[in-house]
Amino acid sequence: MKKIKDSLKKHKTIVFLLIDIIFIALAVYLSFLLRFDGHIPIERILHLKFTIIAALVITLPIFYFQKIYFLSWTYISLDDIPTILKAVILSTIVLGTLFFLTVRDLPLFNGYPRSILFLYPILLFIFVCGIRMSKRIYWQLIRGNLSSEKKWASLISEEKRTLETAVKTVLITGGAGYIGSILARKLLDQGHKVKIIDKLLFGDESIRELYKKENFEFIEADLQNSNGKILEAVKGVDAVIHLAAIVGDPACASQPEITIKTNYLATVNLARICKENGIKRFIFASTCSNYGAGDGEKLTELSRLNPVSLYAESKIYAEKKLLKMTDKNFMPIIFRFSTIYGLSPRMRFDLVVNLLTMKAYSEKKIMIFGGDQWRPFIHVADISHAIISCLKTPIYKIKGQIFNIGSSKENYLISDLGKIIKEIMPETEVNYIESAVDKRTYNVLFKKLEKTFNFKPTKTVKAGVLEILEALKNNQFPNPKDPKYYNYHPQG
Repeated sequence: MKKIKDSLKKHKTIVFLLIDIIFIALAVYLSFLLRFDGHIPIERILHLKFTIIAALVITLPIFYFQKIYFLSWTYISLDDIPTILKAVILSTIVLGTLFFLTVRDLPLFNGYPRSILFLYPILLFIFVCGIRMSKRIYWQLIRGNLSSEKKWASLISEEKRTLETAVKTVLITGGAGYIGSILARKLLDQGHKVKIIDKLLFGDESIRELYKKENFEFIEADLQNSNGKILEAVKGVDAVIHLAAIVGDPACASQPEITIKTNYLATVNLARICKENGIKRFIFASTCSNYGAGDGEKLTELSRLNPVSLYAESKIYAEKKLLKMTDKNFMPIIFRFSTIYGLSPRMRFDLVVNLLTMKAYSEKKIMIFGGDQWRPFIHVADISHAIISCLKTPIYKIKGQIFNIGSSKENYLISDLGKIIKEIMPETEVNYIESAVDKRTYNVLFKKLEKTFNFKPTKTVKAGVLEILEALKNNQFPNPKDPKYYNYHPQG
């Protein structure tokens, strides 16, 4: 008996192929039987035989190319039903096209009952879904609650074991950037092997000291047109952290075509390569800017998205595509970052906290536009902590989910930033301009992040202002207006 079971597991595709042959023929036969009230007229027998042959010739290849025979019998779920439905509908459309555009005018097929092509896909869908979900139905219903629970506990345990492998090697796309250059260092300090793929738009100064590290590897490439190098980069990787993007509203608005190619098309291409190469854990850097112009309510991951910029739109499109790709072989996690601030090896002075601090120090004057817009903030080092926490969390608990990244206590009105800076640098002149160019306002909750990862940020905006001020005083940035510190350099 064990040999038979092992043989069935080994040749599962052939087994299901043979079963489908029976079901296709049976679905056609029952369709004719239902159409003619239980008695098929002798003059319709030829129609029946031809339909069975045509259905087999058309349906089996379509099922194969729609990957019906690659579904896992053990773990099939409701998420797989649309795949089966699509394959059944497609095969019926082709079958219908064959009959009504080619053979219907032949004398032999005069009077062919069109209702067959309505009954057939319904019956076939029931049969195909039924056999593939039979194991689940058996354990959940027929064997009763007790044995069902024990069996499914065993199956879930088995699934967890197959999913959970220790994250040893991590690939960071855009790893020479503002977040990636800090994250890479923290991962190396914790004993991980780190690969970075980056096109070095802002140079390699932020990661140059890492080249000599034993567990560090750098690949220079543009994700838009470097599939060979991407394949090289993902080799031997346990997790991908996808940070590479055109970041920020002004940078995206100034180059819309490149933004779509980078933030959406390159992301989808990378995800497909990861999926094809068995990399399940994929963390995608998105943004709370997706919430756009909110109406004052506290926002969660389930709140309505209202983007007001190409940057946010590109991230939303990528999020939706990644979540749609989720299955047992590919398990993306979406991180919607709060507005980031703080020191980094690849410093940015185009982020609001960093910019206002630099302006207050160098010009003794800052301008606050509007001021009544809400923003959540998070230190760049805490972003790294959140990502590392995610890498340590069992993937089955978080796959295909979205997380706001920040702290509920670190939501501020833009006007509050002026007050914080004024408190730290009393000599600063704070000018409030009523008309706000940036209409985004979002007050975000982070309960899901806190509960899932037990995550609490270690820094506050005030602490971030103080550390940037100290770095400026120590001449760490002799020319903070240098274009290298800006994703989109302001004019003047």
